[in-house]
Amino acid sequence: NKKWKKWSAQAGLRIENTIAKGQQVTIDSPFTRNYTSLFPTMYVNYEANKNHAFTLSYGRRIERPNYQDLNPFIWFLDSLTYRQGNPYLLPQYANNIEFRHTLKGRFTTTINYTVTDDVISQLLKQNTEKKITFLTTDNVARFKNIGLAINAPFSPVKNWNVNLFVNIFNNRYEGDYFNSFTGKNDPIDINYTSALVNVSNTFSFKKGWSGEISGFYRGKTIEQLTIADPVYFLNLGVQKTVLKGKGTW
Repeated sequence: NKKWKKWSAQAGLRIENTIAKGQQVTIDSPFTRNYTSLFPTMYVNYEANKNHAFTLSYGRRIERPNYQDLNPFIWFLDSLTYRQGNPYLLPQYANNIEFRHTLKGRFTTTINYTVTDDVISQLLKQNTEKKITFLTTDNVARFKNIGLAINAPFSPVKNWNVNLFVNIFNNRYEGDYFNSFTGKNDPIDINYTSALVNVSNTFSFKKGWSGEISGFYRGKTIEQLTIADPVYFLNLGVQKTVLKGKGTW
C-alpha cells in the first residue's frame, strides 16, 4: 500500500490450494480434486477535496461447491424423482470491478461489473433408461452482472433519520448444457433488469420513546437460472427506555 498527496493505493495477492478427496462407498465411486488459484485485489483512491472522493477497485473471488452438491449419494424425493450430487462439480470464479463516488463522506454512488465463470446451478435431468427425473448441480453458464447503487443516509427533519439504498441491476446468464430429455446441448441466454430498494426510518420521541419503519423490495429477476418473483416486506417497531435508561422494552 502507498499514499501520496490526494492519492492512495493498495494491492494484494492471495494464493489458495484445495485438495478434496471422497468416496461413495455403496457404489464404489471415488473422486479427487486438486487445484491452485490466484486471487489478486487492488484499489486506487483519489480524494479530490473534503466533499468528493473516488475509488476504483478490482477483486477475484471463489465460491466452492458444498458437500451435499458433491456427494453422488442418491436422495429419493418420491417414486419417480431423486436428488444426486455431482462429484465433478467445479468451483465458480468471479471477477469484480467497482467504481465508487463518495459525497461528503456519507452519500455513495457505485457502479459495478461482475463476470462469474462456471456458475453453479441446480438442474433437472433425466435417467433415460429408468425414465426417472433427478435433480443435480452442474457448472452451466457464465454470469454477468452490471449495476448502479446509491446509498443515502439523511435526516428530513429533527428526530427522523433515513437510510436509503437503491440498486438497479441487470443479471445475464450465457452458456449451454446437455439436455438429457432431448439428447442435445441447449443454449442459455437469459437476462433480467431489476431493482432493489431498502429503506429504514428511525424516529425519536419524548420520554424515551422511539420507533422504526423499514421496508425492502426486490423486483422480478433471475438467480441461478431460476426466475424469482418480486419480494417485499415491511417492518414496524416501537421501543421505550425504562429504569432510567438501564433497560428497554
